Amino acid sequence: MPLTDDLYRDIILEHFKSPRNYGRLEKPSVTSHGANPFCGDELELTLALEGNGIRDLRVQPRGCSISQASASMMSEAVKGKSLPEAERLARQFKAVMLEGAAWESSPETEDLEALEGVKKYPVRIKCALLSWNTLLEGLAASRKGQSEATHVESGDGEPAEPAPELPSLSGAPRDPAGQPAGEQSPEEQAREALKAVIDPELNLNVVDLGLVYGIGIQDGQVTVTYTLTSPGCPLGPVIQGQIKSVLTRLGWVKAVQTQLVWTPPWDPRTMASEEIKTELGIW
Repeated sequence: MPLTDDLYRDIILEHFKSPRNYGRLEKPSVTSHGANPFCGDELELTLALEGNGIRDLRVQPRGCSISQASASMMSEAVKGKSLPEAERLARQFKAVMLEGAAWESSPETEDLEALEGVKKYPVRIKCALLSWNTLLEGLAASRKGQSEATHVESGDGEPAEPAPELPSLSGAPRDPAGQPAGEQSPEEQAREALKAVIDPELNLNVVDLGLVYGIGIQDGQVTVTYTLTSPGCPLGPVIQGQIKSVLTRLGWVKAVQTQLVWTPPWDPRTMASEEIKTELGIW
């Protein structure tokens, strides 16, 4: 299933914009934290377990659109399921994404099948897997009588050992005037954060590709002027969503606006970093 077809736009982007079961349960049975250090995705999953099933759950994802959409789909698919059913579905999803297994199609997998196109971009597979691995870690902790779990993605979509402490979701500290503290200027912090935005077609970050033309900051509002590799790029909404997502993770950012422009046309020969030129074979 191509990543760029109508199903991708209609289902994945809809879950990204209107996530299911978003938030945090007040008195969860298990709290499971997930992180993907490769692109900065984070997730908190709270589960209310009753008997041998998932009575309720909430997810609070921070990261790219694929990660957030997958978390929404996961929450919808496993809510109300027995623990064995939830684990079976999680392992089926991982087998499809990592091993090329075929879906055992059912009503509960209809939305999930839209994520299969992510396999065309291997660097994004970990984004789709994060919520499912976080779920499995939480259920494993529950079986051991524990109420907390942590999952960190490794290079192959399995837990990394040992799991480092998760970064704070609150963003950079502020000085008394409300500006970000530290040695980096606000623009430098924003530009560094934008390096977590990956162009799905090239698997390279938009800053080093030279796609970010300008960053304006005023009173906590960030305006990013950017372009795409081509006017017909079908993944524009994904990149726009990632830009907003990574910048809102900075604690001092109040709002993010994006301006997509086509002038000057993107030219990697003059706009990309030297490392990216080497990666692309431009000499």
